Amino acid sequence: MAMRYLYISICLLVCLSAAGYNDHRNARIDSLEAALRGNNPPKGKDLLRAYDELMRGWLPFDSQKSLHYGRKALALSYKLGGLNVRQNVLRHFGLIHYGRDEHTAAIDCFMQALAVVDTMARSGRYTEKDIDDARSSLFGSIANDYNVQDKHHLAIHYYQLALPIFEKYGWLESQTVLFHNIGELYFTMGNSQEAERNYLMALSKGQASGDSLMMALARKGLLRLYVDKGDHAAARRVAEKCLAYYRAHRAEEAADYPVVLAAMVRLNLMEGHTDLAAARDFAREAQEKADSLDFENRSDVYAACSQLAMAERQWSKALSYALLSVRPDSLATSADANCYRLLAEIYTELGQKQKARHYVRKMQETMSRYATDHYQSGLSQMEVLYQTSAKEAQIVAMAARQRLFRWLLAATVAMVVALVALLVYRQLAHRRQKALLAARVALETETSERQILARDLHDSLGGMLSLLRLKVAQRGDSTMDEATSLLDDIIAELRRVSHHLMPDELLQRGLVSALHDFAVSVPGARFQKVGAIRLDKERELVLYRCAFELVNNVLKHAQATLIDIQLMQDEHEVTLTVSDDGRGFSVGNRAEGMGLQNIRERISPFNGRLTIVSAPLDSPQGGKFHSTDNLSPQGESEGALPSDGTANAGTEINVTLPL
Repeated sequence: MAMRYLYISICLLVCLSAAGYNDHRNARIDSLEAALRGNNPPKGKDLLRAYDELMRGWLPFDSQKSLHYGRKALALSYKLGGLNVRQNVLRHFGLIHYGRDEHTAAIDCFMQALAVVDTMARSGRYTEKDIDDARSSLFGSIANDYNVQDKHHLAIHYYQLALPIFEKYGWLESQTVLFHNIGELYFTMGNSQEAERNYLMALSKGQASGDSLMMALARKGLLRLYVDKGDHAAARRVAEKCLAYYRAHRAEEAADYPVVLAAMVRLNLMEGHTDLAAARDFAREAQEKADSLDFENRSDVYAACSQLAMAERQWSKALSYALLSVRPDSLATSADANCYRLLAEIYTELGQKQKARHYVRKMQETMSRYATDHYQSGLSQMEVLYQTSAKEAQIVAMAARQRLFRWLLAATVAMVVALVALLVYRQLAHRRQKALLAARVALETETSERQILARDLHDSLGGMLSLLRLKVAQRGDSTMDEATSLLDDIIAELRRVSHHLMPDELLQRGLVSALHDFAVSVPGARFQKVGAIRLDKERELVLYRCAFELVNNVLKHAQATLIDIQLMQDEHEVTLTVSDDGRGFSVGNRAEGMGLQNIRERISPFNGRLTIVSAPLDSPQGGKFHSTDNLSPQGESEGALPSDGTANAGTEINVTLPL
């Protein structure tokens, strides 16, 4: 048991070192206590850190003082939310219970500390390394506690939980100790394959770190394992370096050195490789140191000496050593079964068959009891692991359910919002579609009616007026000449109106050509386009009607000398602009006439916009209309209107349709 405590102590020190702790010698403790008693003691988080350090500092020297400061730190951690200090205090409480062999209380403290570490991870206030430090220290402490309780499965489980964290940060010494401890556990359980694998891993990590003690521990384990297996070659490979280290450090390694010597005795007694002289030398040195060992290690030495005496056929001497190697029945373990086997062989050679049979039965009973106890203990440990895993799985599942519920709630809200938005959009789209359909039907009806009206005006009324002019012209007097001239004007106006009711240019060559012809037919009007104009027939008809209506308004009301018609298209919309240099009007103070209202109704189904910029000539804003001096009074330009000239101006109206 002393060896196991040694390994655990080493592991504990390494874990503490890896986590960044120190042992806080007396000078540090005294200065902290003096600061607490001073005129300006630390407060808040500084006080919390002081309590934490004093708890750890007193732990190796005075567990009662350590508990005293630990309780203060624990209480303050709840007030200040110091989760890292809280888990550290709980872990040290566990170590105090561990040192008193109060294993149930120790495990309970360690588990509480693990729960605090989980809270640290969820809080987002601590670095990943802080959390890993805390977890690895706790896993190592829990494994050590289960180790001394001979709960091998649980100890291995928690060592293996700590191992990935040590590997993550490259803590080689910690990895070496854990691999060695796991190897020792498997060796005790009789699983030589896993024991060898873990011993070799410990040796590899020890070589990488350059720590000679870690390498020696691994080689000692391998030496005992290979001797038990009867693998002489493998045992010889590790024996020389192992023995050299322990001989060089026999004072520091007083407990392990005789165990290595006992293994060397057995190595030199292996069949086919027997060297009695070397075995005697190792046995003599081991015996000299055996009295200072605890019983477990002393038993190894006496068993090796008994095997040497048997090889020398000194049966009485072998019997005395074998009897010294056996513990009382109440303490006997699987290791004692080998001693019972030695006694059975010795009594057989001495001819005491009854005693030989007695120890054969004890060997069988011990092995059977150990197997049963080991099996029951394994089941119990598996049950603990199952319950722990089930509890952890339940916590994970609960957290997952909470996250799923939040996601489902968010998704449901998003879906409801999306559904409402879709319904609103569909309703608006349906209304717009109906409006567009109604506008298209109205436009088609209006177009058809205009075509019929234009044809009737041109063919019927125009023909009748032409016939009337002919008859008036045949009268030949001066009064009839005035009537003929008036009839010519009426016929021309009739043709203009009938043409613009449904111009052939619009139907055959499109909006640009129709607006160009329209501008040519209006005195003082000019047309320009900006960009390539590509529109559907509905929009072309709407824009032409708007242009016709706006120009007629100018002719009727504006007293303008110049009318500019501009058509511009970009990626997203098309804009018709009609501007003039007329008298203008106050937009806000005047009700819109039928013409502008008709335009708004025409463009509404297309989500069009109508904007008006105008001011009377006598207003401060009047008289600033950009002219185009480089254009003829009637014609078309491919560029924008220049702005270097001015004329008396009043109105600019824009009709914009999205594409």
